[in-house]
Amino acid sequence: MDRFDRFKKGGFNRQAAVKALKESVQTGHKTGLPPQLLALFNPRAQLPAVTDIKKPKIKLPYTGLAPYVTEFAGEGDVDYQPPRNEDRPPSPRLFRNRELAAQARVDTETKIEKKIRLTKWKLEEAEREAREKAKTFDPNKDPKIEGDPYKTIIVARLSYDVTDRKLRREFEEYGPIKRVRIVSDKQGKPRGYAFIEFEHKADMKEAYKAADGKKIEGRRILVDVERGRTVENWKPRRLGGGLGAPGREPKPPKKQRPGALPVASPVVGAPPVDDRYSLGLLGREVWSRVLVWWYHDYRSLTNVRCKAMG
Repeated sequence: MDRFDRFKKGGFNRQAAVKALKESVQTGHKTGLPPQLLALFNPRAQLPAVTDIKKPKIKLPYTGLAPYVTEFAGEGDVDYQPPRNEDRPPSPRLFRNRELAAQARVDTETKIEKKIRLTKWKLEEAEREAREKAKTFDPNKDPKIEGDPYKTIIVARLSYDVTDRKLRREFEEYGPIKRVRIVSDKQGKPRGYAFIEFEHKADMKEAYKAADGKKIEGRRILVDVERGRTVENWKPRRLGGGLGAPGREPKPPKKQRPGALPVASPVVGAPPVDDRYSLGLLGREVWSRVLVWWYHDYRSLTNVRCKAMG
């Protein structure tokens, strides 16, 4: 009977199979490896200790650096301060990582400087292109412009889904309409404004006064008279003219939030204002941390102090 025949039956045990395999090698080692492999793991003989090592003696005496200080490069020397490259951005440099300015001398522009340079270049190109187009701008020679300018209004801030029929239906309540033209770009997509010509001048004036701020397709429109052919030397906004819209800079709220602390605007030459405020009738369980949490929205808050009253 073979020694592995007992594992062919039911109840196969892996540990028993490994044990039988080790016994079959007959090496006497607990790993069961043959002598050829065990010889590879035998330690080598210890290296002989070397005691008589002769170190070379330095014949030159140690000296300081004082005699050579005058040979170092100083301010004004090319080796000490190389000339600035012509294409190097002016100082102070702008880095995304603030530590980079003190770690390395970078002659090429950084990502922030490149972004600023490209933005400035685009603005200059846009202004130059607008000035060139403004010289040849003449709405009276535009073949697409028709009708009486004194009976025409411009409707701006329109939704891109508004159609001629929708505009005609919205403005017919002010009087009969002669023509509706929605301005589109070269690809045929609407640009968000249109011209409406009425048959009577009185109807145009009524629409100009009453339709401004009206909601069409979920957007409040802006209504104005046509100024391109009625105002001398008029230029649209894309050419640097126009009446313009309010700036996109954040503005202070018109209505002060309830419970907000009054903040006085600084006056040049005025004496310093005491910006401390006192709160009374507070419970004994109110701490400084609670007050800070209450007024954490006011970023000008610098200090909170609770005082116990006798």
